[in-house]
Amino acid sequence: MAHPQIAAFARLADGGAQPTRRIEGQGSLLGRTIHSIAYDAVNDEFTVPQQFAQAILTFRGAANGEERPIRIIQGSLTQLRAPDRLDVDPVHNEIFVPEQNEVLVYRRGASGNVAPIRVLKGPDTMIRNLYSLAVDPVNNLLVVGTNIARGQPRLLIFNRTDEGN
Repeated sequence: MAHPQIAAFARLADGGAQPTRRIEGQGSLLGRTIHSIAYDAVNDEFTVPQQFAQAILTFRGAANGEERPIRIIQGSLTQLRAPDRLDVDPVHNEIFVPEQNEVLVYRRGASGNVAPIRVLKGPDTMIRNLYSLAVDPVNNLLVVGTNIARGQPRLLIFNRTDEGN
């Protein structure tokens, strides 16, 4: 059975190529269910959700070995329940996390037990069974996808700064 890790490969790697580096080990705080990773080229960082710890982990871009995250968003104020996907907006310094029926937005540099700066949710938003999202910082849009397995699949488009209902 494999252990939790994030492997980086050469850009032109092919076939059975070996990773150029790995982030792994208990110190990395990685879990076995990483379903999303967002690279922030502006700040040379990458961010992943840690579902079982109800946390968002941010690593420096060149992280290697048993390296700890440089920032962790975790705690009761975060409203995180089971973060599985996310996206980072390096232009406006925000992290977007879809939860079951809402989108939580945090400051990119946030760490610790911090509340979201915005929450998008409510009956008029039609947000149900969120599956994924993408942020378009140039056009200030947020695209949210619903889970096909749980009903009518949809793509919902919001202004990036929308909040509430």
